[in-house]
Amino acid sequence: MELGRDALLPRYQRIVDTCEPYLVTYPGNHGALDLRPFGLPIASERLYDPTSLRSRAVIDGLHHLDAFSFGGQEMLMPRWVLFDCGEFPGIVFGFGRTASALSPELRRAYHVEGAAHDDTFVPLSMWVAIRCAEQGAWFGHNLSSANYVPQPDPLPGLGTITKAYGVAVARVAKQYGATQWASHSVALHMTLGEMNLLGAYTPAHTHVETFTYRIDVDHERVTAPLRPGWSRPTEGGDRVIDAGDSDAIVALQDELERGARLRLHRVEVRGEDQPQRLWLVVAG
Repeated sequence: MELGRDALLPRYQRIVDTCEPYLVTYPGNHGALDLRPFGLPIASERLYDPTSLRSRAVIDGLHHLDAFSFGGQEMLMPRWVLFDCGEFPGIVFGFGRTASALSPELRRAYHVEGAAHDDTFVPLSMWVAIRCAEQGAWFGHNLSSANYVPQPDPLPGLGTITKAYGVAVARVAKQYGATQWASHSVALHMTLGEMNLLGAYTPAHTHVETFTYRIDVDHERVTAPLRPGWSRPTEGGDRVIDAGDSDAIVALQDELERGARLRLHRVEVRGEDQPQRLWLVVAG
């Protein structure tokens, strides 16, 4: 499926006009991937092999990016985790710029200040995906954006376009993922398709109030938020879960283990001191 630059909303046009797509993965994986997601080519110099010293600077950038997004949530990735689980067997996809094109705030945050770093490629977003044993299935491990860094000229929509194009790179048929009920990224993940709820409460995770989901990928739906005319649902839903209601989350897990089939429909954001609400519908 092709998605021309002129078909994108202005915020996404700006990203593809001013940033370059990049990919970190072992070269043996290239044949299974789409290196022209939606017709946008990933330049050969932006294909990074995690076993090569040439990739060291961009991988350093990935860990800075991880710290911006997850440093306060006790979910920072050790370097070996990103290598073993993402960079080598899976993919790290995103958009970036050379340091010379960054604001002083971002150059400082990424530790690429000074003329010696002008040509260093800096990843401004990343989607880490891990291949599952199930055919066509990938687990979305991490989605991060430099928009978490206070700066004068952020790139709205950077996370959304990164995940959409990353799904195309990996040729994903089913995308599994796990995120916290209180996470502000839930609404972003929901833009990419129907989120079938697999688990609501996860003691195996660092954060037990984590839900697990599956999206059956439809590329028309994946790209819809990038194009004019799309809007998030603001109404509807059969029931609601308050992200701060631990008892309701555990009860929902019990329902799912008894065979209930539900999917996430929309997110209701409330005041700053109130947890968000997630509306569910019964899956057909």
